[in-house]
Amino acid sequence: MSSLFFLILRRMRWPLILIVVVYTVCTCGLAMMPGVDESGNPAEPMGIFYAFYVISYTGTTIGFGEIPVPYSPAQRLWMIISIYATVLAWSYTVINVIALLNEPAFQQALRSSRFARQIRGLREPFYIVCGYGETGRIVCEGLDRLGLGFVIVDRDPVRVDESRLDDYRSVPPKTDGDASQPAVLTAAGLLANQCQGVMALAAEDADNQAIAVACRLLRPTLPVLACIRDPEFDTHLGVFGGDIVVNPFERFAEHLSAALIAPQQFRLREILTGLPDHKLPPRHQPPRGHWIMCGYGRFGHAIVEELRAAGQTVTVVDVAHYGEGDVDVKGRGTEAGTLDAAGIDHAVGIVIGNHDDQRNLAIGVHARDLSPKIFTVVRQNRSGSAPLFDAFDPDLVMEPSRLVAQEFLAVITAPLLARYLERLPFFTENECAALIKKLERLNPRRVPESWSVTIDEAQAPAVLRTLEDGWTVNLAHLLRHPTRPGRPLRTVALMLSRNSTLVEHPDAGIPLAAGDDILFVGHAQSRRDQELSLGNENVLTWVRTGQDQGMGYVWNRIFGRRSLRRPQAPAK
Repeated sequence: MSSLFFLILRRMRWPLILIVVVYTVCTCGLAMMPGVDESGNPAEPMGIFYAFYVISYTGTTIGFGEIPVPYSPAQRLWMIISIYATVLAWSYTVINVIALLNEPAFQQALRSSRFARQIRGLREPFYIVCGYGETGRIVCEGLDRLGLGFVIVDRDPVRVDESRLDDYRSVPPKTDGDASQPAVLTAAGLLANQCQGVMALAAEDADNQAIAVACRLLRPTLPVLACIRDPEFDTHLGVFGGDIVVNPFERFAEHLSAALIAPQQFRLREILTGLPDHKLPPRHQPPRGHWIMCGYGRFGHAIVEELRAAGQTVTVVDVAHYGEGDVDVKGRGTEAGTLDAAGIDHAVGIVIGNHDDQRNLAIGVHARDLSPKIFTVVRQNRSGSAPLFDAFDPDLVMEPSRLVAQEFLAVITAPLLARYLERLPFFTENECAALIKKLERLNPRRVPESWSVTIDEAQAPAVLRTLEDGWTVNLAHLLRHPTRPGRPLRTVALMLSRNSTLVEHPDAGIPLAAGDDILFVGHAQSRRDQELSLGNENVLTWVRTGQDQGMGYVWNRIFGRRSLRRPQAPAK
């Protein structure tokens, strides 16, 4: 607000001075001009007040005329001078006002002032999304679908303007600025109590590192999720103890290797990190044998390393990195003979990982012409290319923006999910397959939702008060339907955290304690039903004991609880 006033005063200083001077001179001059009475005889001047009144309506071009009596020649002469002087002064002032409104600095100050008011007006929890590119847009769509608030910060004002066209349930605060600067993060609400986390999704790794470091220093306890594509920046960021650092290239390479070695584990990870209520991902079973890697940038390096670690042979095709020792064939993959030299006649799969979507698709079409049954893995860089990829229909698509967005959204929705995913490599294929069958039944043909529940006053007040009263609440009680007796919720508990101890797939009979964190996966409606048991003591008592604790005639008539058998309450 101070910068806005400064710009107004700086630009309007001379116009305002001119208006004041012109009105003062015109008013004083008219007040001293001799007048005439109704008979035409000389009379006293009209005085300061009446002179200011006449100049006011004359300068604004209202023009009431010569009232209450005709003016003297001297007064008329002075009025002619006053008319032109005030019109010129007002014209000069209006021109400067228009110039001020069109000045970029003033518009930026106005936007900043409006953005600051929006941030101060936020009363619900929100996240700061730094970077509104491909990944940022998907993350914002997911947050909006989950009913979570967010603030958009991007360096490019064009992207910020484009975000105004996106159809969100509520209009999120947005500003263009360098999020790596502490002042911009602070203005975006970093220090506000409602801020639940920061997502560093800028195009440059250096910016994401600076954002993560600034958040770690300004607000150490705030969760930070950063997308880092260069392992060097990843290492530097680890010194500051970032919560979640995702390298999409390395992460996808790990997924591809897991799909080769443990396909059930790979599919389980896809389901758990998928966008809720989207179609279940198709089953992938990459073949084992000889592979071709087209493109040897950071993505290609990660893929080749993981494939060779999985015992596969890989031939690398590239132009820019030819001669570095690891590139076997010089070419892009579209030239005649390049893929033949790479051994496509006996290759089981090809990974195409350039930063250009059209080139990747061209290589994919050429590869299928030479070997129609080859397993194709193609990198998709822009979501706008989706129709082309759908038409080509590769066996596996690597979309860095969606991969990062899905993992970030999954971790936000269920903080325990990140720790559960870290333990997936220790599960057997049979265990993963059994869990996949359970998850597929919870929400048929759709990705289930993940959420975490902490036994505290904020998330589970009914459970906490029941425990404080000395009663026992088991995990099974939170898995029962609160309104339909004998019917379980469509959800499973994947993990329980208690005093830094993690329990995977906890038994339903385990007693709960204050401070427990529980990871659930299931149908979205089951989550809403579970909230009844978590927040209402009467509902929780009925779920535990089958006893109606006087919830009212209408409630009992709706759900038919009068007909239930009411066993005795368990002893404390």
